[in-house]
This record gives sequence, structure tokens and C-alpha cells, in this order.
Amino acid sequence: MTKKKDADKLKKRGRKSLFDPNKHPQQVKALAEQGKTNEQIADALNISTVTLSSWMKNNPAFLCAIKEGKAYADGEVIDSLFARAKGGIKIKEITVIQNPDGTTRKEIKEKEMPPDVTAQKFWLMNRDPKTWRERQSQEITGKDGAPIKTETTLNISEEVKKLVRILPAVKS
Repeated sequence: MTKKKDADKLKKRGRKSLFDPNKHPQQVKALAEQGKTNEQIADALNISTVTLSSWMKNNPAFLCAIKEGKAYADGEVIDSLFARAKGGIKIKEITVIQNPDGTTRKEIKEKEMPPDVTAQKFWLMNRDPKTWRERQSQEITGKDGAPIKTETTLNISEEVKKLVRILPAVKS
């Protein structure tokens, strides 16, 4: 008979984890806030994506840090997209002008950006896709919108004649 191994002994198998609860959650939060993907975060930590997934599964604080960082990055993008869709963003345009005497001067103009129709369309299609989706529907109907009629005609006498010609060849 074989002996069952203790659960404690089974847990101690393999290499000790490199996870540092004092360091890694802060690192991944900062990386996620920069908009990094899980693959990029794993590369930055010099671990595989499988290890990253394992750390996320086994360390709730680590998973929470990644989620918070990604939520922050998503919020920044949402704010930017919303501002772009509404318009009214002020930007500075700097022009360097050369004077006749050879000196240069900077001319700064403040310009207000108009609303961006593409950003508006993207925002609306993602926020309310049922109302704002791009619809492409095709409907095929019969005459005057009626259902399509299908007819199959079978000339039985012709089919019987074909069978009669084939049967003598099959019998022999």
C-alpha cells in the first residue's frame, strides 16, 4: 500500500515564489496606470504571463492593485475622449518668427478646438450601442413585399422513363 502524503508536504514542493507583497502591488499599479497590458506588466517584472496570472489569483491585494491601475488609466482615456467630443479644449500654438534684423521672436496664440464628430460617434456607439450602432440590414422579399415563393416541379413521367432505361442495365 502507498502512504498518503501530508497536505503540508505537498504545499512545500517546488521553488519558493518570487512574489513580494511589499513591492509588487505598487509596481503593477503604477504600470497599469500607464496603460500597460498584462503581457507588458509581466515583461516589466521579468515574469511570465502565467506567473502573473497565478499571482493575481493567489494575492487579492496584487489583483486589486492591477484593477485600480487599469481603472485609473481607463478613466483618463474616457475623460480625454469626452473632452475631445465636447470640444472647447484650448491649445497653445507657438510660431517662431524671424525678424528682418535676424532676431527671432515667439508668437503664442491660444486656439479653441471644435467638437470632434468622430469622438462623438465613438462615444455614443460605445455608451448606447442599441441606439447608435451602425445598421446594415438587408431584407429579401418577393413581389410587393410578400414572402418569397419557392416551387419545385417534378415531371414524374420523365423520371419513370429514365428509371426504365436504367433498370435493365442494373439487372444484368
